[in-house]
Amino acid sequence: MPRAKLTEYERKRDRKKTPEPFGAKRGKTKEPIFVVQRHDARRLHYDFRLERNGALASWAVPKGVPLEPGEQHLAVHVEDHPLDYATFEGEIPKGEYGAGTVEVWDKGTYELLEEKRNGGLTVRLHGEKLNGTYALVPAHLNGDEKNWLILRKRDETAADVHVGTYAPMLATLADEVPRGAGWAFEVKWDGYRAIARVTGGEATLTSRNGNDLSTRFANVAKEVVKAVKTPHCVLDGEVCALDESGRSSFSAMQQGKPGTPIVYYAFDALEVEGEPLIDLPFVERRKRLSALLDKRNRTVRLSETFDDGNALLAAAKEQRLEGIMAKRLESRYLPGRRTRDWLKIKTHGEQEFVVCGYTKGTGRRASTFGSLVLGYYRGNELVYAGNVGTGCSARRRRCRRCGRAT
Repeated sequence: MPRAKLTEYERKRDRKKTPEPFGAKRGKTKEPIFVVQRHDARRLHYDFRLERNGALASWAVPKGVPLEPGEQHLAVHVEDHPLDYATFEGEIPKGEYGAGTVEVWDKGTYELLEEKRNGGLTVRLHGEKLNGTYALVPAHLNGDEKNWLILRKRDETAADVHVGTYAPMLATLADEVPRGAGWAFEVKWDGYRAIARVTGGEATLTSRNGNDLSTRFANVAKEVVKAVKTPHCVLDGEVCALDESGRSSFSAMQQGKPGTPIVYYAFDALEVEGEPLIDLPFVERRKRLSALLDKRNRTVRLSETFDDGNALLAAAKEQRLEGIMAKRLESRYLPGRRTRDWLKIKTHGEQEFVVCGYTKGTGRRASTFGSLVLGYYRGNELVYAGNVGTGCSARRRRCRRCGRAT
């Protein structure tokens, strides 16, 4: 390999300070290789590399390699890398060029289908994740010759890939921890339930009621992109505020004091790189979720599971947490449905009710309402629970909005 091809690569790096390779050993495959590496540097991106003329031609793709036919992303052409870089994974020290963590996201071989006079390439990838035809186009965006485009082309392997929209699965309230094997137990987090949808280098957070939480919890949305080891996925979890003791606290969320840590506890993976996971058993989805998350991220955290539900409930009571969750290991994810495959056991005697209406007040309450009419869901049926007339001050009774309490 001509040393001139790697002059820029070597100029930017100090062999004594970085673990990055400088060799050019050829692999055993007859076909040329490609590799995509997730590079968590100052700005998270994915490096797309093709073996070309004894080196790895390289492009930095901020939003990740496109999966959907017709989708195109910016690909910044950078210096060639040595062939040994195709297997490199590790930590580039702080202060060095490209400081951060490098991990192999996909690898394989490719066929060169076309090379244009302007340098543009059309290739067919045969990887562990990427299979299909891609074009690299020297588009010179904004007048910069380094700004190319990478395009997923339509071919016989192409299938439309859409990151799906999911309603959260719901749990049934239970009085006690279920007995027997086949269950996993988690803390019941006290925050906002949120489906995190990652695509094209951006994340959206959607509440249980379908409201967009991305702006309110902008930092969480930004950190979700950094925390997942893929540019395309859907997670289920809870946005929580942490109190002074590090416990999730809805009160802390409501108070909104400056400096209050806001985190996202992820507890399920619903889709990864266009592959729906909801029909997999819970135990398998958890394995996929654990492998997906970068455990070093302090904003996005894996909600840990435990085998002993009674011990976890006792600990939750001691720490004054809201309760625990029990989930069947073999359960499928059922979007929008409440089932007994997921149970919630609270540390204090509470029941969630629906305010269905109110009665007209009499006597001293003649000018306001008398009591709230409550109901609860038994499966999909709304069942009458009773009336409650205490716990609301005279001032709130005079407030018309009190009749719309939820």
